[in-house]
Amino acid sequence: MNAAANLTRPTRVHQIAVVLWVTLGLNWLVAALKIMFGLVTGCMVIIADGAHSFSDGTSNIIGLIAIHVSASPPDNGHPYGHQKYETLASAVIAFLLFVVSFSIFKEAIHSFIHPTQPEVNALSFGLMTFTLVVNLFVVWYERRAGRRLKSDLLISDAWHTLTDVLVTLTVFVALAGIYWNVPRMDSIFSLLIAAVIVTTALGILKTSSDVLCDKAVLDLGQIEKIVRSVDGVQGCHQIRTRGRTDDIYVDLHVLVDNEMTVARSHQLANTIEHDIKNAKPGIHDVVVHVEPVSHQH
Repeated sequence: MNAAANLTRPTRVHQIAVVLWVTLGLNWLVAALKIMFGLVTGCMVIIADGAHSFSDGTSNIIGLIAIHVSASPPDNGHPYGHQKYETLASAVIAFLLFVVSFSIFKEAIHSFIHPTQPEVNALSFGLMTFTLVVNLFVVWYERRAGRRLKSDLLISDAWHTLTDVLVTLTVFVALAGIYWNVPRMDSIFSLLIAAVIVTTALGILKTSSDVLCDKAVLDLGQIEKIVRSVDGVQGCHQIRTRGRTDDIYVDLHVLVDNEMTVARSHQLANTIEHDIKNAKPGIHDVVVHVEPVSHQH
């Protein structure tokens, strides 16, 4: 059984919020240092990296709002609960990344056409080394917590921060090129940073859309095998699954003997639900539609 399944929803939400508050503080510390230093030295590639780090912090705020809403219990308007708001927040993070990348593209192209020579010194490399260490910690911390808590939001935000690590590595190369007076290194690597951000945003958007558009989340063959192993089941079809990995909904049809009583059919459905939930952690609900075998499709 996974750790998330053993936690109550309020406890899980609280733990996710703690992770987001910690990463928010670290992300904005790094962003402030990069942007201030970039403005002082006139180095656009550091400013672009700082803008990316700032978007990391902004995504944390979006995440905090989303998990607060997603923790609300089901109501008449949302009988399945509000958990998808957490996934929706992941999609918002992706769109935020698109906005950041567009801004960087725009500035990089302008700088390429009208090149300048920014100041690069030992402090530049020292600052980027510090931010690299902080970003690596944030990625490890969020991904570890995301897997433990089965949180789409934390995992997607960790991927978001991982782009900071990749971007920081390219900034090191760009700074070296600028230091040795290689033409337009600032602009070229800023464009590369923007491309990395776009790629990351597309990946997050794909994952989020799979959940929001109800893509199947479980192997149907495995579900059918579990169902057919239950005594009294003569067939199984129309298996459907949807949701997030920690909040899965399953519905299916089973065929039973024509003479089976309603009471026995109800007991059979309960057994099927129990067996599926035991075999597949993260399942929230299983709906079993019982049909007489004479109505086989």
